[in-house]
Amino acid sequence: MARIPKAASLAVIAVLATTLCTSDAFTSTPSLKPRTATLGRTNHFTPTTIQPRHTGSLRSMSLSTTIDAVKQQDEPESPEKMRPRTFLERQPYILVYGAIISLFSPAATAYQLCCLYHIRPVMSELLRMSFVIFPHQTALKALQMIASTPVKEYLNPWAAFAVVGVLQGGVYGQANVYFSKAMELGKVATMKGIFRGSVFAGLRDTVSQGIPFMCSKNFQNAVIDPIWATPADDADAAKTKHFVSVIITSVMATYMSQGLHNCQIAMQADQSLGYIRAVRSVFHLHGFKFLIKGAEARVGLLLLVNVLNDVLLKPAWSPVKEK
Repeated sequence: MARIPKAASLAVIAVLATTLCTSDAFTSTPSLKPRTATLGRTNHFTPTTIQPRHTGSLRSMSLSTTIDAVKQQDEPESPEKMRPRTFLERQPYILVYGAIISLFSPAATAYQLCCLYHIRPVMSELLRMSFVIFPHQTALKALQMIASTPVKEYLNPWAAFAVVGVLQGGVYGQANVYFSKAMELGKVATMKGIFRGSVFAGLRDTVSQGIPFMCSKNFQNAVIDPIWATPADDADAAKTKHFVSVIITSVMATYMSQGLHNCQIAMQADQSLGYIRAVRSVFHLHGFKFLIKGAEARVGLLLLVNVLNDVLLKPAWSPVKEK
């Protein structure tokens, strides 16, 4: 084998050393002093000390900036802060809610009085009397909604239904007393008695609101779902079925509670009656039919209330963006 000259070997080693020292892997600059190699008896090549280079700082800064930009793109936007509506912000919704209901509620109350006392109503006369108490009913309904809010938030649901029923009985009571005096139905009817029959009122709303609250889901599972089968992931269909279930159970509960409502009407229209005498009075007038007499008027109001709850009350209690 031919031997490589010693001078050629040293030249190759010098070229390789220079290439490695100036490559990106070492990221260094050569010293200002010329490189020297000492060739001793051991025939070893000893390079001078290599100083670190700093030309990579621009590349590092560019990389850091790119990483920060990517992070900003990847980070999700912080959600907008929401807050509940203030008391004053809710009042326009509640006032409009009370006004719309009061366009129909007094006439429905007058209709039920006429049904209870066998009076043939003249619609034009009922509408005229209803218009007279429209402002009173609007204000009372708004006050009832304001007073009901803390009750619903802090009390047991069943207790809340009863308290709301008593408050609702006062709103009905103002209309009942006014119509009773105008039509001369009872012996004694004054505005002091608008809350008479509060026990009947509390039980009425416990039934009319408690049954849908407790039974609508079971009714949907037992009756509606077997009849109306939909995919499990169809959210719109599930929402519609839930609404239908609530409406059906609410109508049933309204008829079930109508007898209690009629007893309160009797106590407000004729304020000489106590609880037992009121039950005897309405039973004497209608027999067991008093349990459902005039319920169709409350069912009509129920459908209206369900629509208004979604259109007005839901936005009134929905949070808004913080400014």
